[in-house]
Amino acid sequence: APAFVKYQMDKLVAGVKYDPAHVPTGTALYVSNCVFCHGVPGVDRGGNIPNLGYMDAGYIENLDKFVFKGPATERGMPDFTGKLSMDDVQKIKAFIQGTADAIRPKN
Repeated sequence: APAFVKYQMDKLVAGVKYDPAHVPTGTALYVSNCVFCHGVPGVDRGGNIPNLGYMDAGYIENLDKFVFKGPATERGMPDFTGKLSMDDVQKIKAFIQGTADAIRPKN
């Protein structure tokens, strides 16, 4: 099992560039492939597996490096090579950042 990660209720991811038109498709892709382990970005608290809504923007910007034969496969993350495309990953990134933007408290 992955090492325990303290509950993440810190700063929501910010600054990842995305096309808002990709959010609906990204939602479906995220729900089909990611939500079971990572939860809803910025909503679920995280734990052993990080909530992607609280990750540093650099991780989300480079999501393909984790999704396709990435370093976390040694800790149990599935390899999505052949299951997801680079375009799919762009849409998942749009969902993650779009969700964080939507739930971010407005001042």
